[in-house]
Amino acid sequence: MSKCLNRHFGICGDPVGHSLSPKLFEAAYRESGCTYRLFRASSPQEAIDLILREGLYGVNITAPLKSAILPLVSTLEPECREIGATNLLLREGEKIIACNYDYIGVSASLAEAGVTLQGARCLLMGAGGAAKAAAYALLKAGVTILWANRTPSYIPLPFPQITPLSQITPLSLSHAIHHLPVCNIILNTLPYAVPDTQALRFHEGQVIFDASYATRPLEKQAFDAGATYIGGARWLLHQAIPSFTRMTGMAPNIDSMKDFAKDL
Repeated sequence: MSKCLNRHFGICGDPVGHSLSPKLFEAAYRESGCTYRLFRASSPQEAIDLILREGLYGVNITAPLKSAILPLVSTLEPECREIGATNLLLREGEKIIACNYDYIGVSASLAEAGVTLQGARCLLMGAGGAAKAAAYALLKAGVTILWANRTPSYIPLPFPQITPLSQITPLSLSHAIHHLPVCNIILNTLPYAVPDTQALRFHEGQVIFDASYATRPLEKQAFDAGATYIGGARWLLHQAIPSFTRMTGMAPNIDSMKDFAKDL
């Protein structure tokens, strides 16, 4: 593929100061001539204005914009429309296209860890854009989801094309502890530990997956229990590979990306 010299990319959300995406992008394209920067935007309109003003060709989208920004884009790709959230916007002139590669980050991370998904049962915590993408990946693989949030009525019941609603059971976080023994996978998309998650007691044989690579809320509990732990750096890596390829039109240096991610 040809090099995308002098093209500019970035990540947009609030907060973004902790993001390791710029360094991961640098590892992927050390000699491309492209730039990848952090852009703070707390509202959807602010993010769209920024993309157009800065002349960005592609922008990874993070909280709190993953779902809120969708009404302002020109086109939603099928997975993005089904999930109801985006993690990548592409600019074609004045047109903005919303994509989603977060769900690939989930399925690839679990596959890398050797986790069997068909017939598994997952406790999924949180109900934001990352949780929607995780649910999409899990349900497509035949996983039954116990979906827990601080306010169960806020849990989306999406994906009518891929699953019956019987595969999703809404729960409050306070009730999740009672269902934990029957779950093979615990996938946490909450960015920090809340009292209800700290009450969870895992056991050997379970797989604990934190979406956040910055805070890793459940890491200590997982290791204390002898459970298999997957950190958010794996999700970051596996969504970045197709995301960076799509935004730049170039194949990234995957070995360099993996070398960077293994130290996170």
